[in-house]
Amino acid sequence: MADIFSAATAFFRVPGRRLALSVLEKGSDTTLFFVHGLGGNRQQWRFQWERFSQENVNLVAWDAYGHGDSARSQHEQAFLSSYAVQDLASILKAHPSSKRILVAHSFGCRVTLEWIAGLLQAEQIIPVDELILLGPASLAPSLKGPMFGNWMDRLPFWLASFARPFLQKRFEALAWAPGVDRTILKTELKATRRNSLFMINAIRSGAQPVDTGILRQFGRPVHILAGQEDRIVPLVEIQKIHALIPQSSLELLANCGHQIMLEQPAIVNRFIESALQRLSFEQDTHP
Repeated sequence: MADIFSAATAFFRVPGRRLALSVLEKGSDTTLFFVHGLGGNRQQWRFQWERFSQENVNLVAWDAYGHGDSARSQHEQAFLSSYAVQDLASILKAHPSSKRILVAHSFGCRVTLEWIAGLLQAEQIIPVDELILLGPASLAPSLKGPMFGNWMDRLPFWLASFARPFLQKRFEALAWAPGVDRTILKTELKATRRNSLFMINAIRSGAQPVDTGILRQFGRPVHILAGQEDRIVPLVEIQKIHALIPQSSLELLANCGHQIMLEQPAIVNRFIESALQRLSFEQDTHP
């Protein structure tokens, strides 16, 4: 991974909120932004980074607050999704580009749609041309509730911390398709070791309601991919998002769980390639 990603650079939105970014600047008018999900990290985009670093596009990926190499906090308020939305907006502002494609995963999709809903409410321009959403998290008013679907959900927090190896195994069973490459699992375990249960619980509790109705006004192309073996996000929740957004498509991927960009990177890359081709064609036909 170290050979694929550029070294992290510190980005400061406000004092004390330090985010680790990887940026590959090509001087292109097109930028790909990668937004990981809850418990993830920017390294999860390594297959996409490796592929599109070969193209004339700029690349931006970051560790969300509390994740990966970014700063941490023991204050629940620091993990309100509204702050993650401000982080997203600030990063896009810091990396101006005339054409933008945003690729998001799981909770990163919810943050992205919360950001878009807020811009629509304020009647502001949406500074993105296409979205690619992988296994988008539910837009339900609250994400509090069961995570594992068994007795583990009833563990008190202090005990859950001691039982983390068992929780990790349960998460793997829910998130990945059977037969996934074990080297990918080992890499993910190492990359997410610093992600605390406190942070994960705080983010789920701090998910702010999203004005889903206003998303019907969003007129840009949205491509939604869902894994048929995904037991983290129910398909019915993903279908609700598809139904909300007029210009959205939904594709179900066989032999794929929740970690779509890692389990089916070639398919994800094809969707990105198609989006880049569309933007290039539009530029050629509308100079």
